[in-house]
Amino acid sequence: MERRSFLKWFFHGLGAAFTATLGVPALMYLLDPRNRPAPPGAFKTVGKLSELKPGVPLQAIIREVRTDAWTLHPNDVIGRVWLVRGEGEKVSAFTTICPHLGCSVNFLPESGYFQCPCHNGMFDTSGSLRHEPGKDNPAPRGMDELEVKLVVDAADPKEKLVQVKYESFTQGIPEKKLRT
Repeated sequence: MERRSFLKWFFHGLGAAFTATLGVPALMYLLDPRNRPAPPGAFKTVGKLSELKPGVPLQAIIREVRTDAWTLHPNDVIGRVWLVRGEGEKVSAFTTICPHLGCSVNFLPESGYFQCPCHNGMFDTSGSLRHEPGKDNPAPRGMDELEVKLVVDAADPKEKLVQVKYESFTQGIPEKKLRT
């Protein structure tokens, strides 16, 4: 091989190596996972049916294994829900995120309703908007209800586990719209 041919191949190879070194991170930036749609929610166990008292909301934590680039978060809190047991085995679950601006909704046991501390949005234990004379409710809709299912506990067949399909919804709009 002539010296001129060798240098030509060498510099072309060196240019390709530099292009790959700079091009791969740029391509990964454009294909960033944050720009991809969220995967569909899965049912997560949040508690036992026997822990719920009828008509008394209980806050539960949703945990999941989450990866962030190269970091693995094995028991990460991805959200919180309010569980409200109705008659018999009927259980309702509401996200704690206020549909107005996304603040965390609290339950006020002395008054028996949910309230957002940011702008005083009020909700009944059924999740619907609460309207009181002389008070303006800024929330555009009721609390966002989540899917719930009861499954038999494998460790104790007499017990039922409450599972919730956790999802996030867009705030500030009158209709319930899944956030992607």
